Amino acid sequence: MNKWWLVVLSVILSAPLALAAEPATMFGRVWQTIMSIGNLSFLGLSDGSVVVAFTRVLIWILLFTVFFAVMLSLGAGGATPGRPTAAAAFSFLNRNQAIIVAGVIATIGAVFMPAQVLLATGAGWATAISLILVGLPVVGVWWALMNWPAGHDTRATLFLKFLMCLLLFWVLSAMRFHLARMI
Repeated sequence: MNKWWLVVLSVILSAPLALAAEPATMFGRVWQTIMSIGNLSFLGLSDGSVVVAFTRVLIWILLFTVFFAVMLSLGAGGATPGRPTAAAAFSFLNRNQAIIVAGVIATIGAVFMPAQVLLATGAGWATAISLILVGLPVVGVWWALMNWPAGHDTRATLFLKFLMCLLLFWVLSAMRFHLARMI
């Protein structure tokens, strides 16, 4: 099989790359464009308003999902097997109506939630997640040190325990340094 057309197509599509003044500059601009999409700076808004807007979108998705799932589990969309339609709380709604009702409730909740509440909730969750991410390794290493079988210590296991203690010391020192800098 002769696939000369594939070679011609490759040459035509790669010509702009070869004719560019500096490919490194072009790729740098492409990378900056991708990064501006990732950090939402292409919207031209301040950092705080971008965070609030993105959080509103996430809150809308969460509220819609929860309300729609509750309506479906309580009978919206018709009878479910094993449960009569009349016993369900939302049996008067079909699936499309449940989508609309959940969308309206989610929109009201996301639009009218104050920005301060969104930022405070985000800061609280960020603190909790960061404490978990830092605390789990510390607790795991401490647990491993405390539950190491006694009486089977060799030079290698003692050296491993020493390295684990150094790791704990380093993590806790780094935390102390960063926390002191914040306060």
